[in-house]
Amino acid sequence: MDERHTQQVRQLRGLVITQLVTTTALSAVLAFALGGTGASFPPLWAVGGLAAVLVAAVVDVERSWTRIPPLSPGLDADAALDASLAHYQRHLARALFVLEIPLLLAILYAFVMPYGGWTVIVVAIATVVAIAVETWPTVRNTTRVATALEAEGTPSGLVEAFDS
Repeated sequence: MDERHTQQVRQLRGLVITQLVTTTALSAVLAFALGGTGASFPPLWAVGGLAAVLVAAVVDVERSWTRIPPLSPGLDADAALDASLAHYQRHLARALFVLEIPLLLAILYAFVMPYGGWTVIVVAIATVVAIAVETWPTVRNTTRVATALEAEGTPSGLVEAFDS
């Protein structure tokens, strides 16, 4: 793997770290601005509904790797790794977007209902955990994408790129 690919891998890891830190910090600021935990806890149906949206988002991200098209047969190793990293980046961006939706709904709910920052706090904690598990380039996550990319027999080099 050349320096360009090493830099891309670092940038993808940095994107996930940035998203985790940003989500945590903004959620904390918003929860504090909305009154923190000073108000009463929201009804369980509201928290359950937001949790159900988060579960649906996680299930969608869990299954989204199956929709990644395979690499074209006959690509050389460098071109295959370029394409693999591009596919992984698109998959990662989509996953981050989908996993943030429940938190955005929780923020909207917190602005219109009198429960302070509780919904933001509860959903933000679960969202940050989901983002960490579903988007950090672990062997599990990179292998899933690589499996889809290699469906027609062209080696992607994706798992090896993130192992280095």
